[in-house]
Amino acid sequence: MDVESLTQSQRDALDQLQVVMNGGDPEVAIGVLSSVDWDVQRAAEIIFDQGAPAPPARTQPEPPVRESFELDDSEQGLLGGSHGREFNRVNSSSSSALVARPIRAIVGILTLPLRFLAALLRFLFRVLRIPMPQFTPFTSLTFSYRPLGPGSGRDTRYLDAKSAAERWVRSLEEETGAVCVSHRRSRQPPETQTTSASGADVTAGSSGLTARSGTWEGETEADTDMKLLPDFYIGSYEDFVRTCQRDMKIGCVILVSEEHDDVPEFKRSTLVDPAFVQLVTDNGILVWGGDIRDREPWSAAQKLQATTYPFVAFIALQPRRTPGNNSSSTPTDTILSRHQGPSIPSTSGPTAAQTLVTHLSEQLLPRVTPFLARLRTQAVEKERERASQTTARERERALRAEQDRAFEESKRRDAERIRRVQEEERRAKEERAREEEAAQLAEEERGRRMLWRRWARRALIVREPRPGGEPDRGKTIRIGVRMPDGRRVVRFFGEADQLVALYAYVDSLFVPPGTPTEGDPQAPPSGNAIGEEALVEEMQRSGKSPEKWWGFQLVLAYPRKEISWEAGRKIGEVDALKGGGQIVVEPMADESIGKGKQKAQPATGDDGSDGYKTESDEE
Repeated sequence: MDVESLTQSQRDALDQLQVVMNGGDPEVAIGVLSSVDWDVQRAAEIIFDQGAPAPPARTQPEPPVRESFELDDSEQGLLGGSHGREFNRVNSSSSSALVARPIRAIVGILTLPLRFLAALLRFLFRVLRIPMPQFTPFTSLTFSYRPLGPGSGRDTRYLDAKSAAERWVRSLEEETGAVCVSHRRSRQPPETQTTSASGADVTAGSSGLTARSGTWEGETEADTDMKLLPDFYIGSYEDFVRTCQRDMKIGCVILVSEEHDDVPEFKRSTLVDPAFVQLVTDNGILVWGGDIRDREPWSAAQKLQATTYPFVAFIALQPRRTPGNNSSSTPTDTILSRHQGPSIPSTSGPTAAQTLVTHLSEQLLPRVTPFLARLRTQAVEKERERASQTTARERERALRAEQDRAFEESKRRDAERIRRVQEEERRAKEERAREEEAAQLAEEERGRRMLWRRWARRALIVREPRPGGEPDRGKTIRIGVRMPDGRRVVRFFGEADQLVALYAYVDSLFVPPGTPTEGDPQAPPSGNAIGEEALVEEMQRSGKSPEKWWGFQLVLAYPRKEISWEAGRKIGEVDALKGGGQIVVEPMADESIGKGKQKAQPATGDDGSDGYKTESDEE
């Protein structure tokens, strides 16, 4: 039955069964499914528990039988399958499986002494380096029940693919009395191990063969009798195929079945043949093998379509064959040749060592090696190109990183410069705000001070006494006042007048000329007191000394003597003013309202005497 003639539901069932089988021949799967009315579960039970039935008879003529020694390039695609895919075995619900379990347990208990004895014998034969004897028909007796097919996973389900491969290689060494090439180097005494020309130890798996067949470099006479096996790849079949594809090497798959009588002879003759081992090692052929009673070898046998054991297949990358085109640029995994059957006679048997050596030397290697060498050369060139591209990208990345660092540094400097400018502008703005605030406060203070001058002009300055004097005011005193701007005024006071009247008069001279007296305040600008008490209260509120509050100081011109203001003091009580005199008004700087230090400057008075001028007066 052709796949194209299947319905959609039948194709789905076929896909599910192939997934469970991990690949396999679609015709076999179609035959099994058609026999169970396309029931996937029943088909899986038949395949895993009873073995796959033979495919239905085909009406088409059978293809001609190919020679097993010719290079087989038409088997491409058989190495595919679901790489790295692993499926659990379908559990059988048949009554035979329920009966087999207790029987197997009873057989295992009964054969326990025999297994112990067999293990002891293997250990002794291995220590004495004596090949394990083969007693037909007990060749396949292992004192334990291991059913044929993947069902053996019941006994080895705790082993992964690597552990199963290692166990098979160890059993092969015990059975043949030979060791793998890598194990041979580790078993040699230190004095018999040789070094290469560079002084390094010859590592396991490296080519240490000479031109003489069966003779190894550094081999002593005691080692010539040691049998050798090829180095086996330890891992799953899928990993082995991927390794051959990645490393572009030829792969050799060896499958055996202990149920076949030809397998022991194949192990003792072909696998330990020095010429075969030397040829495989010299050409770097990767070898993988196993017993089809284990899951991985059984899966490989299904993919390689092995029917007779022992079975040997060679695989490698080859150009893809497509209709109308001889080859394509993309290589694919290809089965190069299959060899199955007995290894006797030793000169013409399908799996005899001489047959395999002749096939490798004369047919397979001359045809496959040049193509693989070309692939490796192309891979090296691609790797160099990738390395060159990587180096160019690294240089570009370094250049971009340097440019980014330069840009970031320039950006940082610009940001720092902008920050400094902004900081300077902020400080200048704050300074201007402080100056404006100080100027505003000074202006308010000057305005407030002017109100007190005008109030004092109305409330504290007394009129001049009449000529001849007034009894209640005492003797009339003539006082001359010279202002800081050079003006000179004369004023008469009585001895009984308060000293505050003289200060208030001098203070009123700072009122701009032309200011009418009608607008002078009737009451003090602040506070509830009146007269001199209001003035004293304002001085205490401001926290300034009398000289600072008045803003000037009165000094007798000659001899120089200060006239300090005191509340309630009379003019006649001041010794410097008894009998009158000439006083000078000296301005006092007030730092609290932002005035700078006053500088003494010569006044341009009409008498040419010393005078003082302030910045406020100049304004």
